[in-house]
Amino acid sequence: MKQIDTRDPSQAGRRFPNTLVFTGYAAPVRIEGDAFDLEVIGDIPPELHGYYIRNSADHQFPPLNDDDLFLNGDGMLHQVGIHAGHADLRTRYVHTEKYKLERSARRALFGAYRNMYTDDPSVNGKERTTANTSVVWHAGRLLALKEASRPVQIEPQTLATLGNYDFAGKLGSQAFTAHPKIDPRTGEMVAFGYFTKTVADNIIEIFYIDREGRLTRTESFDAPYPSMVHDCALSEHYVIFAICPMICDWERVKNGEPFFHWDDRQPTLVAVVPREKGGASRVRWFRSPKAVMQTHSFNAWEEGQLLHLEHFVTETGWLSQFPDINDPAAEEKPPFAYRWTLNLESTAGSFTSIRIFPHVGEMPMIDLRFLTQKTRHFWFGTTNLALGPALPRGPKGPPFTCLGHFDAEKETLDYWYAGAASSPEEPVFVPRSPGAEQGDGWLMAIVGRRAENRTDLVILDALNLPAGPVATIKFPCRVHEGFHGVWVPNRAAAGGHHGGGS
Repeated sequence: MKQIDTRDPSQAGRRFPNTLVFTGYAAPVRIEGDAFDLEVIGDIPPELHGYYIRNSADHQFPPLNDDDLFLNGDGMLHQVGIHAGHADLRTRYVHTEKYKLERSARRALFGAYRNMYTDDPSVNGKERTTANTSVVWHAGRLLALKEASRPVQIEPQTLATLGNYDFAGKLGSQAFTAHPKIDPRTGEMVAFGYFTKTVADNIIEIFYIDREGRLTRTESFDAPYPSMVHDCALSEHYVIFAICPMICDWERVKNGEPFFHWDDRQPTLVAVVPREKGGASRVRWFRSPKAVMQTHSFNAWEEGQLLHLEHFVTETGWLSQFPDINDPAAEEKPPFAYRWTLNLESTAGSFTSIRIFPHVGEMPMIDLRFLTQKTRHFWFGTTNLALGPALPRGPKGPPFTCLGHFDAEKETLDYWYAGAASSPEEPVFVPRSPGAEQGDGWLMAIVGRRAENRTDLVILDALNLPAGPVATIKFPCRVHEGFHGVWVPNRAAAGGHHGGGS
């Protein structure tokens, strides 16, 4: 790890490293700006009034360490406001304490991913969050999230940063997941944090936040080892965690090694926590027959004594970001969608696993009005070589070339191919109306037009992907590759209340 002395004036104007993270289509964009009345091919559905907002990791300055990760970029929000068939683009950094300190210094001051020991001494003890992973809309608040820190509140229409958010002082944890779940029937948001005192430990805290945005209680339980817990799942009566051997060894962190490493000598376990008060004291454990990594969750639902957990799973960790401690040359294997079924009346401590559909994928999406219930429709990013060639590997791994849809009732798969040198990102589902049938609505996704060094936002009929976009909103420039997004209806953003639909 090459350390740069930022106190040296010669570091002014230092170039970004010549690595996958900082070159080509992945290169930092760094522009906060507005583009009014974007060009639209096709017709934006008249029911759509609101804001598509997604988060990304866009390094503000060349990093202190030349081998810095894509994950370590500063939070940059991309918003497309849609009103009466028109679309406007707005991009803004999340103005965290880290962002402001580095902006004032005109150089990077914070070092390696989640590693305080690599920071410039001038920022010892300062807030390190980049707030770069996702956004959630709940109880009239938009929060930018990164699992290593507290939420940052954002004004949804202007994208102005309002400051760190601690739920009226009720959030004691220094960490808050990037993947909270909102129960569509009760409006309750269930979130969690791991390494909640910033250093690696085994404690996982669960936060229960009512539909009005009040943090009503915090509970905790101990995991068997200190691991990355990136996502969770929520059913009617349980919150479920996959504990996977993407492990943090704090002595290695102090020595400047990567924050996580994959160690499949440890087991993959599933923790099932009842949602009622005191449930964390009654956690049930189930063991996978082999070490695997949950990447992102579709859904969880109950069927009598059976609990079904639907998610993407890979046989390796995120080796594009963190090494395999037992085989440094190992390459990341692709994720597939699985349904794990746990019998809550069994004492065996095992579960069954079936592949939901026979195709690789990631960045799952369902109709979130049906979270905690049996789901018929599954959307995801993927590559389908029958429709077009794969793209060169990037800093997050292989880019998608398609969006996919699986209909579990018909057991059919269909795809939309984005076109030559085009890479769609995470799909976001927007129902046609609050009372529409499951899956009746639109799929929205950012698409990188790599040959043109430009970006689009596409809107597709969610149940007819092969028909292609009903509207393509053309950006006049490239925005940075991102992670997770959300749709905020205009009436909700303007009125400051929790809402759904279009």
